[in-house]
Order: sequence, then C-alpha cells, then structure tokens
Amino acid sequence: MDIFESCKLDSSFDEMFDKSCNVKEHWNEIKESLEKSGMERLEQKQTEIDWRLEDNGVTYNVYNDPEGTNRRWNLDPIPFVLNEKEWEEVTKGLQQRAKLLNLIFKDLYTEQRLIKEGIIPAEIIFAHKSFLPELFNFKNKDYYTMRFYAADISRGPDGKFWVINDRTQSPSGLGYAIENRLTMNSSLSDLYSNIKFKKIAGFLEGYKNMLLSTAKNRSEDPLIVLLTPGPHNETYFEHSYLSSFFNLTLVQGEDLLTKNNQLWLKTLSGLKKVDTVLRRVDSKYCDPLELENSSHLGVAGLINVLRNDHLSMINPIGIGILENVGLNPFMKNIAKFFLNEDLILPQIATWWCGQKHELEFVIENIDNLIIKKIDKTDRIEVHFGNKLSFEEKNILIDKILSTPSYYVGQEIIDFSTVPSYVGNNIEPRNAVIRSFSFLNEDKYEVMPSGLVRVSKEKDSLVVSNQRGGTSKDLWILGEDNSEKFSAISSHRDFLDTRLENISTKRAENLFWLGRYLSRAVITTRMLRFNLKAVLNLNRYEDRNISKSSAEILNRCLTHLTMTYPGFLEEEKEVKPIVEITSVIQDVTRVGTLSFTLSMLSNINANIKNLLTIDAWRVYDRMQKRWYSYNKRKIISNREHIGELDRLLIYLMAYKELIDESISNDQGLILYDIGCKLEISLLLISKMRSLLTTKLEKLLEYDILDSMLNTYESYNAYRAHYKSTLELENVVEFLLFNTKYQKSLIFIIEELLKSLKELPNSSHSSHLNNFEEPVFKVYTMLKLTNAKRLLRTKEKDFVYLTLDGFLSEISELLAQTSEEITKTYFAHYNE
Repeated sequence: MDIFESCKLDSSFDEMFDKSCNVKEHWNEIKESLEKSGMERLEQKQTEIDWRLEDNGVTYNVYNDPEGTNRRWNLDPIPFVLNEKEWEEVTKGLQQRAKLLNLIFKDLYTEQRLIKEGIIPAEIIFAHKSFLPELFNFKNKDYYTMRFYAADISRGPDGKFWVINDRTQSPSGLGYAIENRLTMNSSLSDLYSNIKFKKIAGFLEGYKNMLLSTAKNRSEDPLIVLLTPGPHNETYFEHSYLSSFFNLTLVQGEDLLTKNNQLWLKTLSGLKKVDTVLRRVDSKYCDPLELENSSHLGVAGLINVLRNDHLSMINPIGIGILENVGLNPFMKNIAKFFLNEDLILPQIATWWCGQKHELEFVIENIDNLIIKKIDKTDRIEVHFGNKLSFEEKNILIDKILSTPSYYVGQEIIDFSTVPSYVGNNIEPRNAVIRSFSFLNEDKYEVMPSGLVRVSKEKDSLVVSNQRGGTSKDLWILGEDNSEKFSAISSHRDFLDTRLENISTKRAENLFWLGRYLSRAVITTRMLRFNLKAVLNLNRYEDRNISKSSAEILNRCLTHLTMTYPGFLEEEKEVKPIVEITSVIQDVTRVGTLSFTLSMLSNINANIKNLLTIDAWRVYDRMQKRWYSYNKRKIISNREHIGELDRLLIYLMAYKELIDESISNDQGLILYDIGCKLEISLLLISKMRSLLTTKLEKLLEYDILDSMLNTYESYNAYRAHYKSTLELENVVEFLLFNTKYQKSLIFIIEELLKSLKELPNSSHSSHLNNFEEPVFKVYTMLKLTNAKRLLRTKEKDFVYLTLDGFLSEISELLAQTSEEITKTYFAHYNE
C-alpha cells in the first residue's frame, strides 16, 4: 500500500527519496512501518499525540493571536531520520563551529585581535547593538565562555548540511525537543518497534552536570535559577518545563536583587545567594542600571556582580553579538585564524554590503537574494528579493545605499523536504533542524537528536512556530552506545522546595491569587443578586419596599467594588441597569468584575506552572467564554444573569482545583491567607452597607434576607435559628458563631493559625507585626456580642457602635495585609 505522495524531482533535496525516486536505505523501516499500519492507524496516533501534548499542557505563546496567546504545540507522528555516519560528520561540524564562536566571543570582549588584525571590519561589531561595551575585559576571562549553543541547520539542494542561524543569546527549543521525544516514546513505540535510534538521556544528564558544576564551584549548597521574562514570553512553557525537568528555581527579575556585589533570591525566609543563572532574558534587558534603563525584566546591578566574578551565567550577557549575520562572510578566515582549519559545515553564502564590490553584487543581484539587517535587536527585517515589487525594491536599495554596513545579502536556498502527516495525507514539507550543544570541560557535546520544525505549507521557506508550523522528533539511527539510564531522571540535591525558600514573587502572586479569586466570586454573587433585584421590583405588593431594598443593595455594590461614585452619585440620576452592566463589563474601570478578572488572569499566568492541567483548562475556558461575552454589544438582562451564573461555576471549579494543585510547601498557605483576608474585608463591607442603618421592619427583613443570600448563608442560618430573620441573630451568626465556618470569628481563628505557619513567624507569646492586628480583631470579637453592638438611642438612624466596630476591624485587617507585604514581599529590612 503506497501511502506516500508520488516522488517529485525538483530543485530541493528530498530526505526520503533519491534522484531516481527510490526510497533511501535508512528510510526503509519507517516507510514499511507506516505502510503496514495504514493511514487510519496513523490518524489515530496523531490524535493520541495531540491528546498527550494537550494533557501535558504543552503550549507555545503566539503574539497578537485572535484565538489567544497559548497555542497548542504540534508534533508530527513521522520522525525525521538520519543515519549515524552522516550525523557524526554534522556533529564534528557543530563542535567546530561552537568552539570557533566561543573563541570569537572571548576575543571580541578582550583582546579584539580579529578587529586589530583586519580579519573582520570594526563596523560589524561596534555598530551592532548586541555588542555591549559594559561587558568588556572582565578580570575573570572564564566569564566569556559559551556553555550552551544551538544552531539551525538544513540541507541545501546539493545534499550538504548548511548552518542557517546561530542561536547564542538565549537558545530555545531544548524543552520542546525533550517533550517531543517523551511523547514519541509514549505514543509510537509500537508503530516503530523495530527501529533503533540514539537516546538523549546521556546528553541531558551531562547538561545537568554542567549546570551543577558551574554552581558547585561557588557553593557547597548551590542555588541555580532560570531567569525568564515571564508568562507572556513566547516560550514561557519551555522555561517552566526546563526549570521543573532540571530542578531549577524559575525566577523573574522581580524575584532577585543585588547586594554587596552578590545576586540574591528574595525568599519568604529572607535573601538567599544565587550561584548560577540560566538566562532566558535578552542581554540588553538584564540590567536596567547599566543597559536598557526602561527594562523591568532584569536586575539592577547584575553586571557588576558578574564583573566581580560572584556569579556564573549560562549564557553570558553580551553573547548575542555571535548571532550577527554580518560575521558570516568572514567565518572562513576566522576559522583559519583561530583554528587553522576549514569550516566543516558550510553556511549560506552571505555578502556584507559594507564592502564596495559586495555592495555592487547585492544591488545587481537583489532579485536572487534575501536581504537582512545584521542587527535584529530592534526590528527583524527580511526581504525576499524575488517577492518585491519594483517600487519596494527601489525603496530597499535606497535603504541599503544610505547605510550599507547595516545590511547583508544572502543566497536563497531551498531547505530539504521531509515526509509529513498533513490533513490525512503524507506530503513533503521543508524542514529545519535545531541542534543543541553544551560545553563539557573543553569539548562541546552535541545532542544526538534535535528539534525539527517544518513549514505549514508546501514549498514555503518560512519555517516558524509563530507562523503555524509544526514539529518533529529527530532520530539518529543506530545502536545507542551512551551510558544507560533507567529513565530520564533529575538531580534532587540542589533544589530546596521548603516553604521558607520559595521566591517572594511566587508568594506574592499566591497571596493575591487568593484575594482576587475571592473578590471575583463575591462580586459575581452580588452582581447577580442585584441584577435580579432590580428586575424584580414588584416582589411585594408595596412596590416601595422592593425599590428601597434595591437602592440599598446597589449602594452596597458600589462600596463592595469601590467603583465610586457609582450608586452614590448625587448630582445626576443613576440608571440601575446601566450602572450594574458597567460594573460587570467595563475592564478599564477599577473595581469592576471585568477589571478583577483581568488582574486574576495576570496572577494565573504567573502561577500557572504550579497548577494541574485541569485547572489550566477550566481557567482557559472561563477566560475565552468571558472574553466572548464581553465583546458582544447587545446583551439581554437574562443573558447577563446567565453569564454570571456560568462564571460563578467556573470560578468555584477553579478554586477547588487550586486546593488540589498546590501543596503548602509550594505556598498554598499564602493563597489561603489571601482568601481569608479578602473574604473578611468584603463581609465587613457588606455588613456596614446593609446592617448598620435602622430600617422599618419589612424592609429590614428583606435586607437581612439579601445579606444572608449574597453570602451563601441563608440555609445555614435557618438551620441554626428556627425563628424568623432578626437583625441581632444575623449579626451574631455572621460575626460570632464559632461553629459556622463562614463567620468572621471562625475565619479569624483560622487566619491566626495560618499566619503561625509562615517562615520566621513567632511561636512564642510575642506577636509579629502581621499577627498583632489579627489578634486584636480576634480579641475584639471575643469581648463583645451582637446585643452590645446594636445598642442605640431612639433618635439615631445608624447603629453607630456596630459601624464603628466593623470599621476598626476593617482597618486592622487592611493593616495585616500591609504588614505581610512589608515582611515577605518587599524585603525593606535587607
């Protein structure tokens, strides 16, 4: 059964078929396996792969994607296979290139012999924004070491592998390559059961040892961190994945500070010295003090720590200069100069326009070239000459002539094609391999696999995940002679997961997750109740009661959400439905439900790596549903209520899954404290709005009913008090009932216990700054009762004692939040 598209002879190199359309020997087993299984089974395997990747939460962030930023990672069930002998030659070429780039890096930041002796023009280096003079000539020459390197390679039409791009700045893709291999092992071992190929466990173990060795040189108990730009970066999944896989501490710039020429991680127990940084933030954003001063991604003073040799970094700041395509035309001479060798792996023919003859060649042959800027740090410019209109071509030529040293022309080459599963067919697609290498003592070890990316469409030379391409696993056929590992394991000896050692950024995110999630739930309930109340003004025969009740509830809503002036507006009439809809939907208005959900989304993105896949799914579905609802211009009141109902279900499911996802050692206690504080503060706000004003009996009854229902406490109250609704009983129940888990005193007792679990919390009679206000609240609750709080003079319209009591408690709880922030999130004392 022939399931492959007919062989086509064209200018590109086909990985599977030779020029006579015969299947190459090393592809025979793949072809036989696929033909034996048939397309139906292959489709089943693709479905299983998709399920596994989705179940593992493997995503790729796509900028400006209308479907959302998190795009599911795609993996082709047909691997890219190479024979062992051919890969050995590629490996030698990659090792040589890595060694050469390492020498270039060291030279450019120290002796600069390449420039002084005329091997490369100075303009290529000094005009490039990735060359950072601040990193020049450190005393510790070992700083200028490239310990991790990635290269994009593909075959040209002649069948030779070419280097297309060097990736040194913050090489990405290793995490996806690992996940691709693990997924293929899980899903396709039965399909390709007889095929032997190289394993990657030995490479990964060596990579871990390299990380550990850089840190062990500095500390017996080293701390290694992975510095990420954050959850909105396109490969944030990989940052989270690698930190978990290699047991690194995932941090953002805000998690770190410099002090005494050392880099420190801010943890709940204080500052902890960092020994090694695996950097995924671009160089110029790493230190706002010496580099890009507008950056919020780095750490002020980081370069000075490196300058004083108090930190190891993989890869070093400043190494992005090696991605400069302006170096390409001079690589042959550089190889001769440093190694006295010819390049084993060729690179795409490149002409630098800063030279007269090369400039003339590029202008004359622009139709057959790709034009690039040598510096892609500002905006990537890639122009295919054969795709430009006459006018576009002239504009580009004028740009080149005005600043020729900023441009290169490159030969347009076809990437090789590889069989790919596309829409229930097997078709050829252009492919690029990203290879990975790390420095092991004085030699670069090359991974016997790689991340293969294939184009979305036939004959497309654009191979990019951002453009919707897919990926493959690379198999190097042959017996695996590397050291055997029972599983891809990981070191546990340099990761401390105790609560006191989690970063303050994570702790702060979890604390505010608890607050924003509780706020979202309580606000949703209140909005839903108020909307129904406004739409049900004829509840009683006396319509004035319903109207007065709705007005009180709406003023409570404004106080609860702090969306002032809201229903407290005195100068103009406020239309209830319009105002409530605004409090639901206006994301630009502080305090609205949509605003709260947007803040919750930011927090969720930052703690996503702590959550289970089920929690991810629930939140993503909730977010998409709410986004779709919020975009609509015409929505009926019934639909508003329906959406609030659905949102509440999603929020409660997400809340439950957080409890299942995160352990106390991971910081759940901070989330729990945030929840308790927010619930307490909002309960007090509602009680002040609804229960502190004297009302006539029927109206009071309606408000008491509303208070209990919006707090989900009506049935519990009825079970405790068999009598009718009474103000004193409601106040007693909500504030002082020690057996009711939603009463304020119950929550405060639990909050005191939770605060005791925080690192450095006092376990003696002495109270910390954040415990003291909560203890005062507890004491106040213990020393009074509802009857005392409701004592009032006949002529008073307000229960002044109750209002003052609640106001003081609210201030004390707000003070608790401030003290927790000062103690654990700000590090003011260190």
